[in-house]
Amino acid sequence: MELRDIEIFLTLADELHFGRTAERLHVSQARVSQAINAQEQAIGARLFTRSSRRVELTPIGAELRDDLRIGYRAILDGVAKARSAAVGICGELRLGVMGNDSAMFLEHIAEFRKRYPGADVVIHEIHFSDLLGPLRRGG
Repeated sequence: MELRDIEIFLTLADELHFGRTAERLHVSQARVSQAINAQEQAIGARLFTRSSRRVELTPIGAELRDDLRIGYRAILDGVAKARSAAVGICGELRLGVMGNDSAMFLEHIAEFRKRYPGADVVIHEIHFSDLLGPLRRGG
């Protein structure tokens, strides 16, 4: 199974609609149908039940979705990490905060970690009386 076919399967498992899946992935509905049919033939079982009104995961399809999500996420993270390293965005970002101020940065830190998985964010608490001390000490 190729990465694109896994992406098609996982998107259909989320959308449960061939048209929305095709639109979201910028492919034709025929391509989505072909990919799912090929996967079902390769596995030897139906992954979705389909009617003119409804698409649902079969128990085998639901189990496959859960198993593939883990690997697919790991592949995307690995590629993102390699891209970050290629452009030099890796290593450690140190953020000095006073008291509970780190809470206001949590959303931004999560986004940074998602975008640059090769980089790590380390939060250091600093005291008002020694704002530049950690910088001077290299910490």
